[in-house]
Order: sequence, then C-alpha cells, then structure tokens
Amino acid sequence: MWRSPRSSFPYRGDRRIRAAAAFSFDAYDPVYIPRQLLTLSDRTAARVRAAVLVGRTISVKVRFSDFTTITRSKTLRDPTDVSRDIYAIARALFDGLGLQRARLRLVGVRMEGLMDSQDAPIQGLLDAPEHGWRDADRAVDRASARFGAGAVRPGSLVEDPQSATTPMRDDLS
Repeated sequence: MWRSPRSSFPYRGDRRIRAAAAFSFDAYDPVYIPRQLLTLSDRTAARVRAAVLVGRTISVKVRFSDFTTITRSKTLRDPTDVSRDIYAIARALFDGLGLQRARLRLVGVRMEGLMDSQDAPIQGLLDAPEHGWRDADRAVDRASARFGAGAVRPGSLVEDPQSATTPMRDDLS
C-alpha cells in the first residue's frame, strides 16, 4: 500500500497543546476544581483531535494564591486523543498533589509528545472500549462544529439552575 510522503516526516508544529483556567479569586472548592479539570481536558483533547494529532504526555499545572506554580506529568505507553483518558490522568495527577483546601489561582491541562495520528502506533482491538470512546469524541467534535462549542458536554458539567452554586472563594472585598 502506498503512503503519502508526508507520513514519513515527524510532526513539527506546536510541541504542546494546552488549556488553562485562571481565577480572579482564590478557588478551593473540591467540586469546582475537578469540574474545571474536566472542561480543560475536553478542550485540550478537542484541540489535539482538530490538529489530527495524538499525544503521549499529559501534564497538569497548578498555580497557588501566592503565585507559585507546580506541574506534574505522566507519559503514556501509547498515544491518545481520547478526552476520557486525558481527564483520568489529569485528575489522578491533581489528586496525587494532595491539595485539600489549597487556594488556587490557575489550573491547566497540557498534551505533549505530539505526533500525527495517522502515524501513531495506537494500540487497540475492534471490540475494545477505547474504540467506542474515540468514536464518541469524534461525534462530539462534529456536533460542536455544527452547533457550536458546548453543544455536547459531559453530564457532570450541566448545571441545574435551581441548585447552581458559586465556587468557594476568598474575596478580599
């Protein structure tokens, strides 16, 4: 089978794709922060897929109220562009920091070790659950392209207007 000459060259564009949320307040809500991580993971994964890439390294960035910043990362054996996988790793990295009640000013999710998805050695079986999640992500991407960003999102990010609360914060005013 003939392959395009393009596939013989490694990806040379951006070395990372990321999304971050900066807060104008000191956030410490144990529900709000993981929801932000989910939103950022979905956004990062969508950008990776839009660029027709996959990545092997997932990083989480956390900036505290005193503006010190830490990052943690994990490199996967097989590259991915699946939102669910990226969130699972990002959440595990964040939880591993043990930041109970820490005041945060920023959280971010980043994909590195990017390569063309056509050239990536993606492990998979036809009946593997990952195949279904990859297809679901692509369906979400198509719906978002047609109806706008946020048209489809994880159920845990849909708020009930009657029970919506603001995140716990420390206001200086």
